[in-house]
Amino acid sequence: MPVLIGGLVALGLYIGTTLLFAFIVAATDHSFQVDDRDVFGAAGDIARWSDERLQAAVEGRNLPSPPRVWADLTSLRIGLATTMVYQVGLIAIAGIATRQTGRELFASFGMRRYDWTGVWRPVLALFVAYMLVIGYGAAMERIGPDILVPESTVPGAVARDNLTLAMTGVLACLAAPLAEESFFRGFMFTGLLRWGFWPAAAISSFAFTIAHLDPGSVIPFFWIGVIMAYLYRSRGTLWDSILFHFMFNFTSFLVLVATR
Repeated sequence: MPVLIGGLVALGLYIGTTLLFAFIVAATDHSFQVDDRDVFGAAGDIARWSDERLQAAVEGRNLPSPPRVWADLTSLRIGLATTMVYQVGLIAIAGIATRQTGRELFASFGMRRYDWTGVWRPVLALFVAYMLVIGYGAAMERIGPDILVPESTVPGAVARDNLTLAMTGVLACLAAPLAEESFFRGFMFTGLLRWGFWPAAAISSFAFTIAHLDPGSVIPFFWIGVIMAYLYRSRGTLWDSILFHFMFNFTSFLVLVATR
Protein backbone atom coordinates (compact mmCIF):
# COMPACT_ATOMS: atom_id res chain seq x y z
CA MET A 1 0.00 0.00 0.00
CA PRO A 2 1.67 3.28 -1.12
CA VAL A 3 0.42 5.28 1.87
CA LEU A 4 1.79 2.78 4.41
CA ILE A 5 5.14 2.53 2.63
CA GLY A 6 5.32 6.29 2.21
CA GLY A 7 4.51 6.81 5.89
CA LEU A 8 7.23 4.39 6.99
CA VAL A 9 9.76 6.02 4.68
CA ALA A 10 8.79 9.45 6.03
CA LEU A 11 9.27 8.16 9.57
CA GLY A 12 12.68 6.82 8.58
CA LEU A 13 13.55 10.18 7.02
CA TYR A 14 12.52 11.98 10.21
CA ILE A 15 14.69 9.70 12.33
CA GLY A 16 17.53 9.96 9.82
CA THR A 17 17.56 13.77 9.73
CA THR A 18 17.37 13.87 13.54
CA LEU A 19 20.39 11.58 13.78
CA LEU A 20 22.16 13.69 11.14
CA PHE A 21 21.56 16.77 13.28
CA ALA A 22 22.94 15.00 16.36
CA PHE A 23 25.99 13.74 14.44
CA ILE A 24 26.87 17.15 13.00
CA VAL A 25 26.44 18.92 16.35
CA ALA A 26 28.58 16.33 18.15
CA ALA A 27 31.23 16.27 15.39
CA THR A 28 31.57 20.06 15.42
CA ASP A 29 31.74 20.17 19.24
CA HIS A 30 28.63 22.32 19.63
CA SER A 31 25.96 22.16 22.31
CA PHE A 32 22.65 20.35 22.00
CA GLN A 33 20.96 23.20 23.84
CA VAL A 34 18.77 24.81 21.19
CA ASP A 35 16.67 27.08 23.40
CA ASP A 36 17.43 29.66 26.06
CA ARG A 37 16.90 28.69 29.67
CA ASP A 38 13.94 30.31 31.38
CA VAL A 39 14.78 33.17 33.74
CA PHE A 40 14.14 31.27 36.98
CA GLY A 41 15.95 28.12 35.87
CA ALA A 42 18.95 30.14 34.66
CA ALA A 43 19.06 32.15 37.90
CA GLY A 44 19.08 28.93 39.93
CA ASP A 45 21.89 27.43 37.83
CA ILE A 46 23.97 30.59 38.15
CA ALA A 47 23.46 30.70 41.91
CA ARG A 48 24.55 27.05 42.28
CA TRP A 49 27.54 27.66 40.00
CA SER A 50 28.58 30.66 42.12
CA ASP A 51 28.47 28.54 45.27
CA GLU A 52 30.46 25.73 43.61
CA ARG A 53 33.01 28.24 42.30
CA LEU A 54 33.55 29.74 45.74
CA GLN A 55 33.87 26.28 47.30
CA ALA A 56 36.36 25.19 44.62
CA ALA A 57 38.42 28.34 45.11
CA VAL A 58 38.57 27.78 48.88
CA GLU A 59 39.64 24.16 48.42
CA GLY A 60 42.12 24.95 45.66
CA ARG A 61 40.33 22.81 43.05
CA ASN A 62 39.79 23.63 39.39
CA LEU A 63 36.97 26.10 38.99
CA PRO A 64 33.76 24.64 37.49
CA SER A 65 32.64 25.71 34.02
CA PRO A 66 29.82 28.25 33.97
CA PRO A 67 26.33 26.93 33.18
CA ARG A 68 25.01 27.36 29.65
CA VAL A 69 22.15 29.83 29.73
CA TRP A 70 21.81 30.76 26.07
CA ALA A 71 21.04 28.43 23.18
CA ASP A 72 23.82 27.47 20.78
CA LEU A 73 22.82 29.39 17.64
CA THR A 74 25.04 27.29 15.39
CA SER A 75 23.25 24.17 16.58
CA LEU A 76 19.93 25.89 15.91
CA ARG A 77 20.99 26.61 12.32
CA ILE A 78 22.09 23.01 11.87
CA GLY A 79 18.70 21.88 13.15
CA LEU A 80 16.88 24.21 10.77
CA ALA A 81 18.99 22.97 7.83
CA THR A 82 18.33 19.29 8.58
CA THR A 83 14.63 20.05 9.04
CA MET A 84 14.66 21.63 5.58
CA VAL A 85 16.11 18.38 4.21
CA TYR A 86 13.22 16.54 5.87
CA GLN A 87 10.65 18.90 4.34
CA VAL A 88 12.07 18.51 0.83
CA GLY A 89 12.17 14.75 1.40
CA LEU A 90 8.44 14.68 2.15
CA ILE A 91 7.64 16.00 -1.32
CA ALA A 92 10.09 13.52 -2.86
CA ILE A 93 8.45 10.62 -1.00
CA ALA A 94 4.99 11.65 -2.23
CA GLY A 95 6.25 11.79 -5.81
CA ILE A 96 8.16 8.51 -5.69
CA ALA A 97 5.36 6.63 -3.91
CA THR A 98 2.82 7.72 -6.51
CA ARG A 99 5.30 7.44 -9.42
CA GLN A 100 4.72 11.01 -10.52
CA THR A 101 7.05 13.82 -11.49
CA GLY A 102 6.84 17.07 -9.59
CA ARG A 103 4.62 18.64 -12.26
CA GLU A 104 2.33 15.62 -12.36
CA LEU A 105 2.18 15.50 -8.58
CA PHE A 106 1.12 19.12 -8.21
CA ALA A 107 -1.38 18.76 -11.04
CA SER A 108 -2.98 15.83 -9.21
CA PHE A 109 -3.26 18.08 -6.15
CA GLY A 110 -5.29 20.61 -8.18
CA MET A 111 -2.50 23.19 -8.05
CA ARG A 112 -2.37 24.30 -11.69
CA ARG A 113 -4.64 27.26 -11.00
CA TYR A 114 -6.42 28.89 -8.09
CA ASP A 115 -9.83 30.55 -7.89
CA TRP A 116 -9.25 33.52 -5.60
CA THR A 117 -12.98 34.04 -5.08
CA GLY A 118 -12.80 31.19 -2.57
CA VAL A 119 -9.88 32.59 -0.55
CA TRP A 120 -12.34 33.42 2.23
CA ARG A 121 -12.37 29.72 3.13
CA PRO A 122 -8.77 29.48 4.42
CA VAL A 123 -9.12 32.95 6.00
CA LEU A 124 -12.22 31.87 7.92
CA ALA A 125 -10.52 28.56 8.81
CA LEU A 126 -7.55 30.52 10.18
CA PHE A 127 -9.83 32.42 12.55
CA VAL A 128 -11.51 29.19 13.69
CA ALA A 129 -8.15 27.46 14.19
CA TYR A 130 -6.72 30.25 16.32
CA MET A 131 -9.83 30.38 18.44
CA LEU A 132 -9.47 26.62 18.91
CA VAL A 133 -5.81 26.85 19.92
CA ILE A 134 -6.34 29.83 22.22
CA GLY A 135 -9.41 28.30 23.84
CA TYR A 136 -7.80 24.91 24.32
CA GLY A 137 -4.62 26.48 25.68
CA ALA A 138 -6.57 28.59 28.17
CA ALA A 139 -8.55 25.55 29.30
CA MET A 140 -5.41 23.46 29.84
CA GLU A 141 -3.75 26.33 31.71
CA ARG A 142 -6.74 26.30 34.06
CA ILE A 143 -7.59 22.63 34.50
CA GLY A 144 -5.06 20.46 32.71
CA PRO A 145 -1.56 19.22 33.50
CA ASP A 146 1.28 21.40 32.18
CA ILE A 147 2.24 18.80 29.58
CA LEU A 148 -1.09 19.39 27.80
CA VAL A 149 -0.53 23.14 27.43
CA PRO A 150 0.39 23.84 23.76
CA GLU A 151 3.96 25.04 23.27
CA SER A 152 5.60 26.55 20.21
CA THR A 153 7.74 24.04 18.33
CA VAL A 154 10.05 26.91 17.30
CA PRO A 155 12.63 27.82 19.96
CA GLY A 156 12.37 31.46 20.98
CA ALA A 157 16.16 31.73 20.71
CA VAL A 158 15.90 31.99 16.90
CA ALA A 159 14.86 35.62 17.37
CA ARG A 160 18.29 36.54 18.81
CA ASP A 161 20.04 36.28 15.44
CA ASN A 162 18.95 37.68 12.07
CA LEU A 163 20.28 34.76 9.99
CA THR A 164 18.66 32.16 12.25
CA LEU A 165 15.42 34.15 12.26
CA ALA A 166 15.44 34.36 8.44
CA MET A 167 16.05 30.60 8.16
CA THR A 168 13.14 30.02 10.53
CA GLY A 169 10.87 32.25 8.46
CA VAL A 170 11.67 30.42 5.21
CA LEU A 171 11.20 27.03 6.85
CA ALA A 172 8.00 27.83 8.74
CA CYS A 173 6.24 30.04 6.18
CA LEU A 174 7.30 28.49 2.86
CA ALA A 175 8.85 25.04 3.16
CA ALA A 176 6.53 23.60 5.82
CA PRO A 177 3.21 24.58 4.18
CA LEU A 178 4.26 23.25 0.77
CA ALA A 179 5.95 20.06 1.98
CA GLU A 180 3.61 19.06 4.80
CA GLU A 181 0.46 19.74 2.81
CA SER A 182 1.85 17.82 -0.17
CA PHE A 183 2.61 14.81 2.01
CA PHE A 184 -0.06 14.74 4.73
CA ARG A 185 -3.01 16.04 2.71
CA GLY A 186 -2.10 15.57 -0.94
CA PHE A 187 -0.51 12.15 -0.58
CA MET A 188 -1.64 10.54 2.68
CA PHE A 189 -5.18 11.91 2.98
CA THR A 190 -5.92 11.33 -0.71
CA GLY A 191 -4.50 7.82 -0.55
CA LEU A 192 -6.80 6.94 2.35
CA LEU A 193 -9.98 8.47 0.94
CA ARG A 194 -11.18 5.05 -0.22
CA TRP A 195 -12.05 4.48 3.47
CA GLY A 196 -14.13 7.67 3.60
CA PHE A 197 -13.44 11.27 4.58
CA TRP A 198 -13.32 10.88 8.37
CA PRO A 199 -10.96 7.87 8.55
CA ALA A 200 -8.66 9.50 5.97
CA ALA A 201 -8.75 12.86 7.74
CA ALA A 202 -8.24 11.31 11.18
CA ILE A 203 -5.23 9.16 10.22
CA SER A 204 -3.49 11.87 8.18
CA SER A 205 -4.17 14.48 10.89
CA PHE A 206 -2.83 12.21 13.62
CA ALA A 207 0.36 11.60 11.62
CA PHE A 208 0.67 15.36 11.04
CA THR A 209 0.23 16.03 14.75
CA ILE A 210 2.77 13.44 15.90
CA ALA A 211 5.37 14.91 13.53
CA HIS A 212 5.36 18.11 15.62
CA LEU A 213 6.44 16.32 18.83
CA ASP A 214 4.50 18.51 21.26
CA PRO A 215 2.08 16.68 23.59
CA GLY A 216 0.14 19.88 24.21
CA SER A 217 -0.54 20.33 20.50
CA VAL A 218 -1.96 16.84 19.87
CA ILE A 219 -5.63 17.74 20.31
CA PRO A 220 -5.73 21.22 18.67
CA PHE A 221 -3.37 20.24 15.83
CA PHE A 222 -5.40 17.11 15.16
CA TRP A 223 -8.47 19.23 14.51
CA ILE A 224 -6.43 21.73 12.53
CA GLY A 225 -5.34 18.79 10.37
CA VAL A 226 -9.00 17.87 9.87
CA ILE A 227 -9.76 21.47 8.89
CA MET A 228 -6.98 21.39 6.28
CA ALA A 229 -8.22 18.06 4.94
CA TYR A 230 -11.69 19.59 4.56
CA LEU A 231 -10.27 22.65 2.80
CA TYR A 232 -8.50 20.42 0.31
CA ARG A 233 -11.43 18.07 -0.21
CA SER A 234 -14.10 20.76 -0.52
CA ARG A 235 -12.66 22.43 -3.64
CA GLY A 236 -10.16 19.85 -4.84
CA THR A 237 -7.15 22.16 -4.68
CA LEU A 238 -4.30 21.87 -2.23
CA TRP A 239 -3.74 25.63 -2.46
CA ASP A 240 -6.52 26.21 0.09
CA SER A 241 -4.81 24.13 2.78
CA ILE A 242 -1.39 25.51 1.81
CA LEU A 243 -2.67 29.09 2.14
CA PHE A 244 -4.23 28.27 5.50
CA HIS A 245 -1.00 26.61 6.67
CA PHE A 246 1.04 29.58 5.45
CA MET A 247 -1.19 32.14 7.19
CA PHE A 248 -1.23 30.13 10.43
CA ASN A 249 2.57 29.83 10.53
CA PHE A 250 3.13 33.38 9.28
CA THR A 251 0.93 34.81 12.03
CA SER A 252 2.88 32.85 14.64
CA PHE A 253 6.14 34.01 13.05
CA LEU A 254 5.03 37.67 13.21
CA VAL A 255 4.25 37.26 16.90
CA LEU A 256 7.74 35.81 17.42
CA VAL A 257 9.37 38.73 15.56
CA ALA A 258 7.25 41.33 17.37
CA THR A 259 8.23 39.97 20.79
CA ARG A 260 11.96 39.41 20.10
